[in-house]
Amino acid sequence: MSDSPELKAAYQRLDDAINEVVRLEEWEGVTTEWIVLVANQWYAEDGTLLSDVGQLLPDRGNRVPAHRVVGLIEYARMGWSTTVAAPDSGADDE
Repeated sequence: MSDSPELKAAYQRLDDAINEVVRLEEWEGVTTEWIVLVANQWYAEDGTLLSDVGQLLPDRGNRVPAHRVVGLIEYARMGWSTTVAAPDSGADDE
């Protein structure tokens, strides 16, 4: 897929939105990298349910080396796993 002007503008809006949320959440510091994980589901022509997970990165990934992407995902996963495993996390509440 080529980097059309429309796609570049959409990535810029996404970057702007992420930075605005970070500001409103009152996080300290400067956002240097971000990853958006996206899960999609669709039906094949034969009716089979399919799914996939993708990632959106700043500048379509051109600014974030692969080892940083893996590191960010693993760091977040470890933190989330710790939160879910905590007795008072509410993870079992539905």
